Amino acid sequence: MVVNVNYENSIIDINTYMMMGMDKPEDIAKLLPLSDIYKDLAQPAAKQVGGALESTAKVARLLLAPIEYLAAQSDRWQRYLTRIAEQVPEERRIEAHPQVAGPVLEGLRYVDENNVIADLFINLLARAIDRDRVSEAHPAFASIISQLSSDEAQIIFWLRKKRFLYRQYAAFNSEQKTFSAKQVIENEFPTNKLIFPENFAVYMDHLHSLNLAGIWQQGNQEPIFEGEAAIQTGVNITSYAQLTSFGSMFAQACVPEKLPDSIA
Repeated sequence: MVVNVNYENSIIDINTYMMMGMDKPEDIAKLLPLSDIYKDLAQPAAKQVGGALESTAKVARLLLAPIEYLAAQSDRWQRYLTRIAEQVPEERRIEAHPQVAGPVLEGLRYVDENNVIADLFINLLARAIDRDRVSEAHPAFASIISQLSSDEAQIIFWLRKKRFLYRQYAAFNSEQKTFSAKQVIENEFPTNKLIFPENFAVYMDHLHSLNLAGIWQQGNQEPIFEGEAAIQTGVNITSYAQLTSFGSMFAQACVPEKLPDSIA
């Protein structure tokens, strides 16, 4: 008998500020609902000003902090907008839907410019203003990107190219009729490309929870027999790491064709 194992931002108008001295990025900025997205952020600070007149220093901080922040960030935003402009010809540009643009602009505030996660956000924004590819800009993608690590983004990058063989072995105790935990005996995925390669299995579990990718068994498990009595001692399990259909759509919309030089 064969036994198988079963494992189942700001007080001032940020839009106006960013468009100062801009050419192509200005055109892109007009398509993003920046004022609407950030106007709510101004309210708490504005309300505090009324009650802070007794403290000149506090008022000064409230008034100057947004300007100092924008001055530090303006060059970065201009570079983002330039990259988007390069992806979308002027004749194809449309206004981005706030449901997509809002979360993306918020997410970009918290990632390093050279991080692959920034690339994902920028590509999604480019799809959102592209008449021919706006259908790829699913509203869920922005929140998904915010949950990804750099390594997980890399995994999606490689899985977009092909699926990878993932073989495991599980020992079988014929007396107790139980299997031990599975052990990986072969993994074709280039884990050496990851920052933390030891977390590959955890990354795949997380990507599976997001419905982006997973590791699925291919065919039947292969029983292993030993000795003249042909006692089953375990099974080999052949699986593949690959994208889901939703993951493929995500990769098509967000994942760059080339990884940033910092991690390539």
